[in-house]
Amino acid sequence: MKRVSRTSGFLTLMVAVILLLIGSYAFFESADTSLFLVKRFQNTLVAKKLHWAAQGGLECAFAVNKQNAGVPPPLQSYSDCEKEVLPVGERGRLDVQVEVDPPVINSSHFTLKSKASESNGRNGGNGERTVSKDIEVTTKSVMPGIFKTSSMLRLTGDFALLPNKNTNKDGKNECITMVVKDKHNFVHSDSTANSKLIIRDNDGYSEGQVPPGVDLAALNNSAKLGNFSCAPGYQSFNMVGTREGEYLANDIDEDPAMDMFKDLFGVTRDKWKEVRDSQFTGNQTAIINKDNTSVMVENCADKINEAYKNGAKRIWIDGSCNLGSSDKPATDGMPIDLNTPADNKPDMEVMIVVRDGIIYSAGQVGISGLVYQFKTGERADSAMTADMVTSCETAGFCSSSAHSEPYKNKAFYTHGALYAFGGLAVDMPDLVFEVFGSLWAEYDISKWQGIISPGGGATPGGSAVKWKEGTWRD
Repeated sequence: MKRVSRTSGFLTLMVAVILLLIGSYAFFESADTSLFLVKRFQNTLVAKKLHWAAQGGLECAFAVNKQNAGVPPPLQSYSDCEKEVLPVGERGRLDVQVEVDPPVINSSHFTLKSKASESNGRNGGNGERTVSKDIEVTTKSVMPGIFKTSSMLRLTGDFALLPNKNTNKDGKNECITMVVKDKHNFVHSDSTANSKLIIRDNDGYSEGQVPPGVDLAALNNSAKLGNFSCAPGYQSFNMVGTREGEYLANDIDEDPAMDMFKDLFGVTRDKWKEVRDSQFTGNQTAIINKDNTSVMVENCADKINEAYKNGAKRIWIDGSCNLGSSDKPATDGMPIDLNTPADNKPDMEVMIVVRDGIIYSAGQVGISGLVYQFKTGERADSAMTADMVTSCETAGFCSSSAHSEPYKNKAFYTHGALYAFGGLAVDMPDLVFEVFGSLWAEYDISKWQGIISPGGGATPGGSAVKWKEGTWRD
């Protein structure tokens, strides 16, 4: 009996040992599997962190380029992106670096590359993720057309305009005549019967671009001017008596978010005094009527031309500018020409800024260069249009009983033939920019391009940055 008992005990012990070994193996196998899963989860977590950190770096780099549009992407600083993207606890353990390809600055397409990596991780710092996306940098002129205005633009009479041909990358001329804040703010008045708005180019108009009944041969006698042809859909025509806006085309551009002051000077409008006092000093500049906006500058044409004769190419005027001249001195070859206004003078560059005041002309006038008129809000609209009424009365175009309605809301007004070579930028919201009589205007960038330059305090164009379609989240 003892032998049977010993055998049974031994078998029980062996079974217990085997079960213990099996249990231990299962336990350690399970622990190893769990550890593997934990490590795998941690690696996945790190990979996700790296991926989203790299994506964040890409978004940050894009924001840097949007905020500093005008600076080529290779010259931007992305050093703050790591701090912006990584939480405090991850800094030092993860790194984020942004690179731009190609490194050349004279390109319109760039690839932003953002790399996130472990700086001292378990894998010896080998874990990393890189994401990239292409961006497009487009540059357009600060003055894309003959006119740029945030005001109501009212044309009364016959108008012949030679637009900016604006050649695109495919060689097509997507002509730009004017830029308005709202197309409804462009009005071709019916005060003069049969008046026409004609956009000139090399081949004139064809049927379908003009209303029925218009004599194309007669029209194209004045429309076929210039040395280029506008692409289809980029040549407006309008004639009093036709349905308003029916034949307006894409050469009249709408820009609801326009910020002319920032486009010209690179800073917001509230910094106008800093711009004036820093960029309009020196031998080639002049400030007229400084800080005296309550007093209108009479014979303003004389003052501008005198400054130009003395070498000024950047001229700032505080207050209203009545272009009339009392003694009509010789103005041939001057920015404001009252004698031979129809001549486009070569080799002339000038920028004229008028702050918190009206611009008025009682007769034919030629304006060369870039004229920029703006208001700061420091002077009431009613005070400025009171200057307009005074100028009108002095010129004999309105009497005390007739001036109220027609002139009280005008900011820029010419009565007679206006010839403009260069560009007119009227930044006077809630007021009217009106040309009454006739207008002959030509887009001529040579009249101001050298003035709008980094050396002069403003970039030569406004840049826009956008993701290139098809490379990521369109």
